[in-house]
Amino acid sequence: MQRSAQASAVSKSAGEPAAASDPNRQRRRERLLQIGTLVLLLAVWEFAARDANKLLVAVPSDIAVATWELLLNGELLSATLDSMSTFVLGFVIASVIGIVIGFAMGTNRTVEVILDPYINALYAMPLVALIPILMLWVGIGFLAKITIIILFAVFPVIINTVTGVKNVDRHYLDIGRAFMASRFMVYRQIIAPYALPYVASGLRIALGRGIIAMIVAEFLTSISGLGGLIINYTNAFETAKAFAPVLVVALLANALTVLVQKVEERFGRWRRR
Repeated sequence: MQRSAQASAVSKSAGEPAAASDPNRQRRRERLLQIGTLVLLLAVWEFAARDANKLLVAVPSDIAVATWELLLNGELLSATLDSMSTFVLGFVIASVIGIVIGFAMGTNRTVEVILDPYINALYAMPLVALIPILMLWVGIGFLAKITIIILFAVFPVIINTVTGVKNVDRHYLDIGRAFMASRFMVYRQIIAPYALPYVASGLRIALGRGIIAMIVAEFLTSISGLGGLIINYTNAFETAKAFAPVLVVALLANALTVLVQKVEERFGRWRRR
């Protein structure tokens, strides 16, 4: 009997490392699948567009060379810093405004009744249609780009924050009241931690909308940053160089999305405890 128990314990301990390595093996397999798919797509693109008109279609090898040239002369780095400074400021302001309004709507029925129709209408509206009006009000400079990014990014944060606040487990609120917790303590210790996964999801959606807004703003207002490079090189029929800022935008979007997803997963694990 004792031997069987020992054998069971040994087999269990031997199985634990294998079980622990399964997620790592799965991640490596997924990463290899992603890399393989990318290599395949680039190879197909390279060979399929080899005989195409260079003024209209650029192949990956030409894009790589053009990207390297723009990096060496500093033009790509300067445009990236210009775009990212605008994006980061607009995104931070939109996040703060969205979280504050979302908490107010989620905890106060009167505020929700007043703001909800306007939030839903603006979120569903094609906001690009408002950009010409915004340009009349705030001009075509830095302030216009910040305003456009805020307008695009704020509504997912508001909506997800409201959802998170409203989905707080009432059992926790009852416990807080039972222990005579102040309203500030309820917000800080119960509502805010529980709503954080929803806020992180809203930030992830707002991130994509904010990047779109950044490029649209650079197209339609002062032609600058990465969007300005795309416009200028497209007008000059330098297609390979026009793809270089597109590549940078894609890499930045992926990196920022992964960062927000990590935050979302972390707070999601906290909520499931």
